[in-house]
Amino acid sequence: MGGFRTIVADPPWQFGDKLPGKSRGAEKNYRVLSLPDIKNFLHTSQIEVADDARLFLWRVASMQEEALEVVQAWGFVPKAEMVWLKLTKNGKRWFGMGRQVRMEHETCIIATRGRPDTLSRSIRSTFDAEYTRHSGKPDYFYELVEELSGGPYLELFARTPRRCWTQIGDEL
Repeated sequence: MGGFRTIVADPPWQFGDKLPGKSRGAEKNYRVLSLPDIKNFLHTSQIEVADDARLFLWRVASMQEEALEVVQAWGFVPKAEMVWLKLTKNGKRWFGMGRQVRMEHETCIIATRGRPDTLSRSIRSTFDAEYTRHSGKPDYFYELVEELSGGPYLELFARTPRRCWTQIGDEL
């Protein structure tokens, strides 16, 4: 069998957000990848995924269909979502950017391949946590992942070192 049973991925989505300012928008904060490059990432990186595995894929609101294409290209089937309700350091609701509405949340697709074990059936679909930096994800999210899904754990496009996880990312 072998391979990773749980994968977290926050792809560096490339989209036309030509926003003003020195740090607004993904391309001004890190190297982005095209959709074909993201879809081929598991294959070109020669990452071994277990037959029974779970994927947690963060998506941006304007690229819902593209995120589902990635899930499918990586051999998974979407099953649910988790929503992170962002808070400021003072515990107030985050007031983010957005062209249609101001975004105060991020969405993570939960997808499976095979029949991975579910360790807990008490995890809610939403959680509150402080927003700290562009594209950064809260430690609490990883705690929820570990409560729900067994290892070995892999984080793709990682930005912060994490104990007991294998990580791949330009910023480590």
